[in-house]
Amino acid sequence: MATFGKLFLGVWIALVLVATFLWLPSAVPAAAGGVFSSPDLARIIILHLPNSMVVIVAAFVSGWYALRYLTRGRDPVDDIRSKTSVALAALFCVLATVTGSVFARVEWGAYWNWDPKQICIFLLLLIYAAYFVLRAGIEDAEKRASVCAVYVLFAVVMTPMLGYVVPKYMATQSLHPKNTQFDAAYSWTLLAAGAGFIGLYAWLQNIAVRADLVRMAWEEYQCKE
Repeated sequence: MATFGKLFLGVWIALVLVATFLWLPSAVPAAAGGVFSSPDLARIIILHLPNSMVVIVAAFVSGWYALRYLTRGRDPVDDIRSKTSVALAALFCVLATVTGSVFARVEWGAYWNWDPKQICIFLLLLIYAAYFVLRAGIEDAEKRASVCAVYVLFAVVMTPMLGYVVPKYMATQSLHPKNTQFDAAYSWTLLAAGAGFIGLYAWLQNIAVRADLVRMAWEEYQCKE
């Protein structure tokens, strides 16, 4: 990522944080129907939903490179890109869980309520954890990459299913409100935060892939000596 892009991303996220903590308190009520019992403290949702957006994006990116690996010559670089994106999907999934727990404590009185969405994200975390267990358990590099690529395609399907479809359309009872309509201030800030977090993901993906490529080149160099 070019220097200008990094500076722009840093300024963008800084402005999002300023809007979250200094502008949104004046935007009460935060959602139609009085969804937020404590609108000021519920600003954490601006840091919660964008993490979930990044999880979906990262999952599909990892799936794309996994499919490329399986169908376009088994290029180790595609495996690295897929693995890195899975790692970032898991990281942002953890951040979504943590910020969601803070929101639950503020709005519903407990950090964990075994709400359908909380159960689904817990299952999603287990799916991502299983990927790294699987990866660590296979010594042969090519076999590991192939098996993990197939598993990633499964994880890609499960990510939107558990992150959106199941809790929204299949759960009969949930503390999470459905069809919430945010006011303009929240909507614009959420969109800006989502764009900023996706940009942050792209930057981290680029750094991690380059670091893995350097490591791979160094290992190849050592093998030749």
